[in-house]
Amino acid sequence: MKHWRNVTILAVASSLVLTTGCGPTLSKEQQQSQQQGIPSTNGQAANRLKSEQSNGVKQLGTGGTTRIQAAGGSSQITVPVVDVNGTAYVVGSDFAKSLGYDFDWDGERNVFQLGDHDAAYEFTAGSPQAEKEDQKVSMNEPVLLQNSQVLLPVASLTSLMQEELTIQKQDKNIVITASDMAVEGSIDGPDEANTGAELDFEDDPNDPFKGVEEDASPTMGALEAEGVSITVDEDAVPVLKNINVPGMIAQAKRYLGVKYDFGAKPYPQSGRFDCSTYTRYIFGKYGISLPRTARAQARLGTSVSRKSLRKGDLMFFYVPGRFKTNKTVGHVGIYMGNQLMIHASPKPKDGVQITNINKAYWKRTYLSAKRFVY
Repeated sequence: MKHWRNVTILAVASSLVLTTGCGPTLSKEQQQSQQQGIPSTNGQAANRLKSEQSNGVKQLGTGGTTRIQAAGGSSQITVPVVDVNGTAYVVGSDFAKSLGYDFDWDGERNVFQLGDHDAAYEFTAGSPQAEKEDQKVSMNEPVLLQNSQVLLPVASLTSLMQEELTIQKQDKNIVITASDMAVEGSIDGPDEANTGAELDFEDDPNDPFKGVEEDASPTMGALEAEGVSITVDEDAVPVLKNINVPGMIAQAKRYLGVKYDFGAKPYPQSGRFDCSTYTRYIFGKYGISLPRTARAQARLGTSVSRKSLRKGDLMFFYVPGRFKTNKTVGHVGIYMGNQLMIHASPKPKDGVQITNINKAYWKRTYLSAKRFVY
């Protein structure tokens, strides 16, 4: 499967404006469909998509994304609109790049994925159905595929993302206003001393596993290595569960170095993780079923303070971006104690890694912690 990856393509236009600017034999009908950017599937959705696109698509925008420095130090970004039979669309990849989101195209499912460190949104080509944070939603217009570009309906995007973005249609563009402040300190910045300051993370002195050595035996991982199948009940509701937490941490460390992949499919199939598939996989080994996305995981569990963290708590952060809110969950990791977190991330390394979170970056992007185990 060929992926589209998020690549920032920005060139300075002025001090105030930036621009972004061999397989199986196919039938004649399939070849035509591919040339038109239509999924080679049967059914009403594909037929409707082909019918709509045969009428042509008119590009109404300026030909590229434009970023403008506005008064008062704020910023706005404009993304050109594509008109399809009177309905406004934006190119999915341009929309994602403008916001600093990652994105991917799953050719096996005809799905366009969008999000931070996992796929918070999924859009199916030829369908008005989408997924937001593991929940199915209906849009008024279908997602289109034209010349290998995914087109997302503007009106539905405005409604779907209203909690995190302000999108306004103005003439031949959509305009997004900056809603985030810059984060002090880089993701790989220096460690800071824990002085008990407001933003410092602290361990719960009553953690029953504080100081307990990590021991992965007996584990389900050993069974897995012997070829025993492990299944997770995706419909189960997570509850606070008594498990061998040090064993779970040891199990999590077995996957150190496994590469990160945005929108990763289940690990046994892909051999990759994104942030939420990693936490889901590790917790699933102990009979705890978590949703697919970090945002959905953050809605569950028992809330705990950053000053009372225990081993096994899930920690949630936002991912800084100039045109994204700083209140939306974009990343999740597993707390290991002593200000250490194990997580799957593209940065500062690529893959499953252990990070000291006593850094300015993590302190300022932290949103919440949830407890599922004890």
